[in-house]
Amino acid sequence: MSRSLAVLFAVLTLASPLALLAPSPAEAQSAAAKILEKARDQARDIEELRKVLNGPDKNMRLATFDAMIKSGDETLKQIAYETGLMSADSVMRAMAFKAVVMSLDNLHFTLTPDPTVPKKVQEASAAYIGQRGNGFVLPLDGKDAEAGTFRRGNSEGQVSGQELIFRAGNDNGTLTLTDDSTLAGIVRLNNNTQFKATARLR
Repeated sequence: MSRSLAVLFAVLTLASPLALLAPSPAEAQSAAAKILEKARDQARDIEELRKVLNGPDKNMRLATFDAMIKSGDETLKQIAYETGLMSADSVMRAMAFKAVVMSLDNLHFTLTPDPTVPKKVQEASAAYIGQRGNGFVLPLDGKDAEAGTFRRGNSEGQVSGQELIFRAGNDNGTLTLTDDSTLAGIVRLNNNTQFKATARLR
């Protein structure tokens, strides 16, 4: 056997196992078809769940929402959050609000001095922002998802209906869900300030 033929034989011998491992075009097409079919099945399931969440049967709406939240499937939970927060059903909207808040580690508020309070308080509020910025972070530790409560040290709070209340030492606030993803209300810090505060849930 010539040297060139020996080299060619060796290359073919090494390449053969790789060729066996590589999927054929037909196999690749079959795998793609399976993925697409699975995606279509999932899309049909999601569409059916959305119909139930927006359907006329209140008990089915709430039961389906609760099952989606507890499913452990992140996609289903996100769909439940989105649909629930936009729902015209105040009970499901409150359930979604509580579930979303309980899924967070922190709430980030944007503060603006409240123009309706006495000038001295407005000045103290403006000074606070000048020194520390207009952001305030509320940690959501020690959560009880069923009760809608959270607690860490001297900090505690609760989600009730579409309202969130917290108290942490000299800081406290009361905020309400104003649309499908925004909280708005009043936050007081250090006993001598008062701010209009907003926070995005998503």
